[in-house]
Order: sequence, then structure tokens, then C-alpha cells
Amino acid sequence: MKTQFKPAHSLVWLSLIAGMSVLSGCSIDINGDDDDDKDKDMHESYHYQVTVTNLTQAQPLSPVSLTLHNASTKLWMPGEMASSAIEVMAEGGDNSKIAELSAVKMAYSGDGILMPGHSQSWMIESMYENYMHLSVATMLVNTNDAFTGKTGIDLSNLEVGMSMHYTTMAYDAGTEANDEINLPGPAAGGEGYNSTRNDVDRVHIHPGVLSNAELTGSMLSPEHKFDNPVTKISITRMQ
Repeated sequence: MKTQFKPAHSLVWLSLIAGMSVLSGCSIDINGDDDDDKDKDMHESYHYQVTVTNLTQAQPLSPVSLTLHNASTKLWMPGEMASSAIEVMAEGGDNSKIAELSAVKMAYSGDGILMPGHSQSWMIESMYENYMHLSVATMLVNTNDAFTGKTGIDLSNLEVGMSMHYTTMAYDAGTEANDEINLPGPAAGGEGYNSTRNDVDRVHIHPGVLSNAELTGSMLSPEHKFDNPVTKISITRMQ
């Protein structure tokens, strides 16, 4: 039986910022009930601390998605179409579809919105030798379909006490035109996910947003602009 995250719907950002939680560092064994041979690829339990820091001036980040999956999985590839799961997250901040992907074995979610200048940490556990690759993803809330993260981080060779550090770029999912008007975040309170794709329909480096100082009708102020990198990810093996 598949287990779903409680979705972080785009129209409740203000409530989330006020303190609504999605999941507080909870883990879900997505395929545990369906895998008759689930024990054959198990190994000793490895524990990692993952910390994500929001480096932007004024872009809140949606509840962060952390997933453990197999080596062949990439949640996104620049130049290729975004999956439906990435589209839903990038347009509305809902990470539940990522957790449902068949390649995902364990899934964790952030504790609500990650505000600029703040960090969140998780203790994650890997028990399956074929699922030692980590992906981290989150939406830049005051955008049409910008997201950031890193996909396919190999944890298998990290020794106890050692760390890895990454900074991440902002990607455009390519699924929603960047009009800076119909935004889901607290700056605008507009529509989030819409299944219609009206942009280039491929993932690419985000060109940045236009504020009301540059574009008439933009719901964004100059402080909402961003440049790369937008987050820092630190991973330390604890056990």
C-alpha cells in the first residue's frame, strides 16, 4: 500500500507560515507493504543528517522533499520535460507526488515553509543497499514554477563523520509561463498547480523574476529577485 504525504496546497501558504506543519521530519517506507522480497536488499542501518539552508533574500521555500531511491533515478534533467510530480511541486509546492514515484523507497518532508536565511535539518535512515541515492527538492514560493534542489546524490561511499556540501541552482520547470502575476505564494495568493502547460515544457535554469520596478502588473517587489545559488545542502553521515 502506498502512503501519501499530506499535501501542502498552494493557497494555504499564509497559514503554513503562521505555523501549520506538513510532516515534521517523518519518514515513510513507500514500497514496504508491496515488496514481497523487501528483506533481500536490506543492509545495516545508515543514518545521515541533512540540512537545507535558504540562501535567498525574500523567497520562502515550500516544504522540502527528501527521497531515497535507486541509482538509475533522476527526478529531473535539464533540457527534458518535467515529470508530473515535479510540475505539481514546482507550481504549487505539493511534494506528495514525488513520494509516490515507484523508484522512491523512503520519503521525508519538511516542517512547513523554509523562510529566507533559515535552515531545517532531518535525520534520515537508509536500510536498503539498492536505495542509497538521495534527492532534495523544493519550490521557490513567490514564482510561477521555479524549484531547486539536487537529484541522485550517492550516499553509499560516505564514511561515518564525513560530510558533503552542495549549493543548488534555481530551475524553471518550463510548465507555466513566468508572468509574475498569477503566483501561488504569499506575495500574490494566486493559483498554484494547473495541469495546462503553457511554457517551453522543458526544465532549464531559471532566468530570474521581474519585479514591479521592471514589469507593470508584477506582484513581486525587488527583494523577491534571486540569483544562484539559492540553497545550501549539507549531508553528514552519523552512523
